[in-house]
Amino acid sequence: MKRLIDNRWFLMAMPFVVWLLLLVLPFILGIDNNTPNEERSRFIGNVVSSYCLLLCLFYIHTFAVYPLWDKNILLYVVALLALLIGYWLCWHLLRFEPPHIGRFVHHPSALDSLANGQPEPRLHHERHWRRSFRNPYNLSPILSSLVAILCSFCYRVILDNRARQQLVKERENINLQSELTFLRSQISPHFMFNILNNLVSLARKKSDDLEPSLINLSQLMRYMLYESDDNKVLLSKELEYLNSYINLQLLRFGSKVKVNLQTSGDLDRYTIEPMLLIPFVENAVKHGTGMIENPVINISIAVVETQNQLHFKVDNVISPLDVSKDSNSGIGIVNVRRRLAILYPNKHQLDIENQKDTFTVNLFITLAQ
Repeated sequence: MKRLIDNRWFLMAMPFVVWLLLLVLPFILGIDNNTPNEERSRFIGNVVSSYCLLLCLFYIHTFAVYPLWDKNILLYVVALLALLIGYWLCWHLLRFEPPHIGRFVHHPSALDSLANGQPEPRLHHERHWRRSFRNPYNLSPILSSLVAILCSFCYRVILDNRARQQLVKERENINLQSELTFLRSQISPHFMFNILNNLVSLARKKSDDLEPSLINLSQLMRYMLYESDDNKVLLSKELEYLNSYINLQLLRFGSKVKVNLQTSGDLDRYTIEPMLLIPFVENAVKHGTGMIENPVINISIAVVETQNQLHFKVDNVISPLDVSKDSNSGIGIVNVRRRLAILYPNKHQLDIENQKDTFTVNLFITLAQ
């Protein structure tokens, strides 16, 4: 039901459907085969004219009079009264005499009344006016117009509430997009500083590793600046980014650090939000290389195609002397937790284990093909 209320076309078509049902209902209940043609035509004329006037009343109040409510209540009341008076005048001008039993009666003339000792026609018409005023049919324009105004007021409240909800959603989307852009653009200045220093060192030594290092750095920067602007990228592209990052880190550490990267599954079939996995690798490099003998970092990327699920795992040894780490191990993990909550609500599971000498991350994400 909430989806229907949020649907713009449903809200616009709802009054037409209701008015159509109300228009058809009197024809179903009020006319039978034995009704004379004259009364039938008068009945149809009354129904059609009344409903056309109610439609005009409904929509004029909805889109012309109701907006005055927020601007000036006194002006709204004046406009509403003018609208109701105009409706009642038009109703009395356009209506036909209502068909009812015994409606065709002979009204005696003044001479006949005096001859027969009956009251003058003026008194007869006065009594007839009083009876007519008590006739519920003559009260119908008042009741129907008030019901139409009430329905219009409720309908406009629904429209305004939907507009406010859409505005709130748009603001939330803008804020979330801004937050995601900020989170995605974050890159460790320390990492770039170390990489540039290593490249300078290779240039001075005229090492053959300079060219492939520059290529890796250019691929890394291209991915961060251009390809990561897309909403989602192929999982294989994210893997290439991880490889470029790992190669640059190995350039820094050389043979002192060993990185094992294993992949399984069809990585070209699924997409993922860009730069979502790199914080875990950065965290492993940052905290799994200092004060550790023969550091090893194990990275595993596995796609379970039967469940459309990614299993990403990173584990590294940590030094007992490294007391600055908590279970989240830095702002990078906090960053990625927030991104996961925004991008994959109820579609991910992140388990982090910080044991005595091992830090392990297990991330499960339901992927889109």
